[in-house]
Amino acid sequence: MPALAPAALPPFAGFPKQGVPFFRALALAQTKEWFGAHKADYEKLWRTPMQSLLEELRTPLAKIYRHKLAAPRVLRINRDVRFTNDKSPYKTHCSGMIGFEGATGPQAGPKSTIALYLQLGLDEEAGCGNYELEPALLPHFRRQVLAEPGGSKLARLLDEARAHGHEPISMSPLKRAPAGVPKDHPRVEILRHKGLALSFGAIPKSVRYSAGLKEWLLEQAGHAAPVMRWSLEHRIGAGAADE
Repeated sequence: MPALAPAALPPFAGFPKQGVPFFRALALAQTKEWFGAHKADYEKLWRTPMQSLLEELRTPLAKIYRHKLAAPRVLRINRDVRFTNDKSPYKTHCSGMIGFEGATGPQAGPKSTIALYLQLGLDEEAGCGNYELEPALLPHFRRQVLAEPGGSKLARLLDEARAHGHEPISMSPLKRAPAGVPKDHPRVEILRHKGLALSFGAIPKSVRYSAGLKEWLLEQAGHAAPVMRWSLEHRIGAGAADE
């Protein structure tokens, strides 16, 4: 079933209470036959509300970040099972994202700079940033972190984000300093990461599936915005390797 056009979407009013039981049942079944018989439920309980939420967030997020945003995407529920021993065909969450226009490339994903990533279901996450830089871009990222005064400013901005419950995250961070960086460098914890993303922390139960989730996400984006502006200004993402 194709995604609804933005004008045809209902206003975001939260996620129906039957949503989590749907994913519990999917986790037990994990067959194409079961999902095919319940696909309409997935569309109603998860995909359509997620699409509505992301569409309503796009304009206010652009004002918070002071940057144009790409069209929102609700991500596929099908799992990529090519490189894992777990061959379960379906995710047990619904996820979506909004990328920064001009910083995402044609196929926005984990290696893109993301204004908002959200997943809800049997596991949840909310955050923003670049979760995994392309290997060719890592040297540029590390140079920017090591340079003054930009690197010191980033460290200060990350400390301010932590004060709001945000944590720097990335995929497969190093266990020690990168080659050539002293292990006692004041920004070694930033340099161990292979991207620059922030987790918003646990989503409060009081808003997790309600209409109030939208305002909570906007509040968290406001706390994360200084780090994201630093990332965009220093070209941490697509195009940085061109220098």
